[in-house]
Amino acid sequence: MVEKLIFNTSQIVSNLEKDNALANEGYTIFPCLEDSDLKSLHDYYFQFQKDQPNHFYATAHSPDFTFRNQASDFIKGIVEPRVKNILCNYRLLGGSYVVKPGNGMGILQAHQDWNLVDEEKQRSYNLWIPLVDVNVENGAVFVLPSSHSKTISYRGPGIPSIFKSIEQKIWAYLTPIPMKAGQGLLYDHALIHGSPPNQTMNNRLGIVIGVVNKGVELQIFGNDTGHINSYACDENFFLSKNTLTDFAQLPIKSRLLKAQKEFDLNEFRETYLNLGSTSPQPILQNPNNNDKRTFFEKYTLKNIIAEVNYRLFSKTTQQPVTEKQKPEPPVKKDVATFYNEQTDNFLKVYGNVIQAFRTKDVSVLLNYQMEAMGLKPGIHILDAGCGVCGPAIHFAKNSDVTIEAITISEVQKVKSEQAIKENQLSDKIKVIRGDYHHLENHYPKNNFDVIYFLESFGHANDHLKVLDSAWGVLKPGGLIYIKDLFRKKTIQPSIELGIEKEIQNINRAYHYNVPDLNSILDHIRGKGYILSSLKTIDIPLQDFENLTISNDFQELTGINKIENLREYIFPIDFFELKIIKPNFEITAGNSRYFLQNMYFMQIENWKEKDL
Repeated sequence: MVEKLIFNTSQIVSNLEKDNALANEGYTIFPCLEDSDLKSLHDYYFQFQKDQPNHFYATAHSPDFTFRNQASDFIKGIVEPRVKNILCNYRLLGGSYVVKPGNGMGILQAHQDWNLVDEEKQRSYNLWIPLVDVNVENGAVFVLPSSHSKTISYRGPGIPSIFKSIEQKIWAYLTPIPMKAGQGLLYDHALIHGSPPNQTMNNRLGIVIGVVNKGVELQIFGNDTGHINSYACDENFFLSKNTLTDFAQLPIKSRLLKAQKEFDLNEFRETYLNLGSTSPQPILQNPNNNDKRTFFEKYTLKNIIAEVNYRLFSKTTQQPVTEKQKPEPPVKKDVATFYNEQTDNFLKVYGNVIQAFRTKDVSVLLNYQMEAMGLKPGIHILDAGCGVCGPAIHFAKNSDVTIEAITISEVQKVKSEQAIKENQLSDKIKVIRGDYHHLENHYPKNNFDVIYFLESFGHANDHLKVLDSAWGVLKPGGLIYIKDLFRKKTIQPSIELGIEKEIQNINRAYHYNVPDLNSILDHIRGKGYILSSLKTIDIPLQDFENLTISNDFQELTGINKIENLREYIFPIDFFELKIIKPNFEITAGNSRYFLQNMYFMQIENWKEKDL
């Protein structure tokens, strides 16, 4: 049995009973905001936050640092007068809106928040306040009481969670906390907590603000050099820096350890529940007293998504969806958030080549792609939507090419740089964080021999804009290679609705925008590109990975499980496109390419250099 840790903490809640609950249980609840405060906070968010998030979103993660600071100041200005008689000896840190969109989005797996203090000496807290009533259906917070006091762990950028391999299994032991709008949940940063998807049609809007005792010294823990270090910081760091990467620029307070132990389920149960290695006995009960099943017997991460899809698309149980109720289309900016949160899960299932349509031996696919693109020593390549640079590393090793890589995800950029360094390819591959809709902002004109999109093109918010942007940085005669999924066309009208439904599922679950092939081809030809080839990938069917690998990813994330593959309507086709930016001036030669050139070469005896 693990003894409970004893902390030297100062009182922070004026009510001694609630302060004791915070110290012993790791959280406490109290009335906090008034109706006028809720309206002001609600109005401010919708005045300045223009985009509808498609995943869990916090303004503290916004790349717009001015907005991040202004939102924090506004929240602090509302909260400060309300807590001055509730808290004592306290200091408020930065504030943030936290939004869980509807339609089955925004699951937060069981986790602990980052340390902000030395937890052997002090404690730090979050004050979470929902701006709407919250319950199990729309994503209430779930907690494991007293879990903050069981053991010391280090949490921060680059540090793997000690619950990484069991985070879904922990759900069975969490307790839901239904709350009224305006109530405050003050909880210890080390408390294990999470929240399920929001199954309603409306956003679950809330705010969160950090709290510490006066005089407490802040620090952040991170892994930048293969060791976990503590870094000195203040609250301005969280409002004005990219916390995922900029922590490495802070002064190091101490070097702690190379890695920390990851818990298996038995160790978790023994440490956090004082249980042995016998079969789990979940403590979480369904709030509905008439149903004796535990919450996750009824609402597993698998069937939550199935239930949401059923509610959205069932004609027999749902009223018609009005125009105002229709889900918003995917928003490009949220692709970064999606990959920042899900890259580790992709790596578990797909390895460093994050492509769904893949061969069992992934090197077979990568070698095929090298040949299809005509890679040869000395050419300059752009990997547009590079993931963690698995393909780029393979190509650089085997083709002696130089590669520029771009990703929208800061997490993927960091992991790419680590992999490139480990493979000693820093002179061959350079990776940046950026948006491939605006390649002209990152690279010179006429710069690349080849630009490739390996199942990244479909993440584009505007496919045509991406093709236009690629035109500018591609050399005359250069090649664009696209391998991706495209909307299926069917001769059976009866399954059109099924295809449309599944396309929506893919777009919503993976922050995708499945392209229409005909629209892409029309734009390619109108722009002046030469369509060199369009075909399925020319590898024997038996060499391909079973597509049920996507369900392995779902097992980790709860995303878009295909329950019955035999009856599933596959809504997409996989194609590879090769398109060329012509060598000649478009306005002069577009109308005579190929057939006219064939005439000049065969009848007029021109040489190719004369064309």
